[in-house]
Amino acid sequence: MSKTPHNADSKLNILLVHVWFWPHIGGGNQHVEHIGRELVKMGHEVTVWCADVPEHDEKEFQRGGINVVRLIPKRILGGVDPVVSTNHLSIDEFDLIHLHDTLPTLIRQVLKRAKKQNKPIVTTYHNDYIKHGFIANLIKKIRWAMQGRKTLHSSNGKIVLTPFFENLLRKKGVKGDIDIIPNGFVPITDSAIRPSNLSNNVEEERPTLTFIGRLSEQKGLDVLLKAWEISSLNSKPDFDLIIAGKGELKEWLDNRVNEIKFSNQIHVLGVVSEQEKQWLFENSTGIVIPSRFEGLPTVLLEAMHNKLPVIMSDVNGLGELVDNAKCGLSFNSESEIELSKIMNELVLTSKKQLKEWGEAGNIAAEKYLWENVTKEILELYNRILKN
Repeated sequence: MSKTPHNADSKLNILLVHVWFWPHIGGGNQHVEHIGRELVKMGHEVTVWCADVPEHDEKEFQRGGINVVRLIPKRILGGVDPVVSTNHLSIDEFDLIHLHDTLPTLIRQVLKRAKKQNKPIVTTYHNDYIKHGFIANLIKKIRWAMQGRKTLHSSNGKIVLTPFFENLLRKKGVKGDIDIIPNGFVPITDSAIRPSNLSNNVEEERPTLTFIGRLSEQKGLDVLLKAWEISSLNSKPDFDLIIAGKGELKEWLDNRVNEIKFSNQIHVLGVVSEQEKQWLFENSTGIVIPSRFEGLPTVLLEAMHNKLPVIMSDVNGLGELVDNAKCGLSFNSESEIELSKIMNELVLTSKKQLKEWGEAGNIAAEKYLWENVTKEILELYNRILKN
């Protein structure tokens, strides 16, 4: 029996697969959730399969119109790969399956089943995670050779977030078409509220540089604090430093700040609400993103949208993105000396230049709105289904 030809206006039933999802906190699961929410708004049906990590009371529920199925893992390999089974779940009803990674057990299982049933597959390659040590890097290379490239070559559509990752995959031997569709963001619509944990000694006349993100090695917090120390070698820094977020380095951060000169000008806030984050966007002099590796961080796009000048480490092509958008300054990743210089340069620059950086960032951020990003993804879905 022949299939009915696909119509671009058809309402689709889409399965999104990612190991991590709410209530896990991270860029990847936010990416998946926003795509799902936008597709639901457009009238499509969306289901997410994920691992039940961290454990959540409900295993099947709806969130933002998305059907969520959380799978209980038997164990977690290397702390990052939950071993789950999808054998009790059907993929018959889905028109298309969108994988959001290439290596984990969950991804491999769904890929195998989708290929067997001739289901169209799209895979998004989010990031190239850094591993430390010879053994860790050897395992990473073996897993890529055995599975990573296979996942992408088995997919009808391949997505990367930036041109950097397209070039990276080409070097890794990936063939065929690769679509560059970026990460997105949703503007904060709630009114700004001053963070409740922010010290009263933050003076309006003194510039502030703000870090917002997960407190992890990936985000380069040690580089940021070393740059602060360099800035305070000879005199008190001309700015305050605000750090907002949570993560595994929270205790380390508290201890490290207590050891630093002029620590009364460093303000560690913990997690901030969306309204408090909006206040930081509106009242900071600049945002600092000293990451060691990234895909396309949401906080970068949010800062650009809010006309906040950016300091971005030149990692995975993101420094070039900032330079091309003329929305701030970039520095070589892990260079504390260069970051210190750049932070001082930004806080001492003219109000006219700060305004120009902010307005340029706002214009460049328009294409990264989730509504616009999801339309590009849907165009790819329809192209694959038509073919």
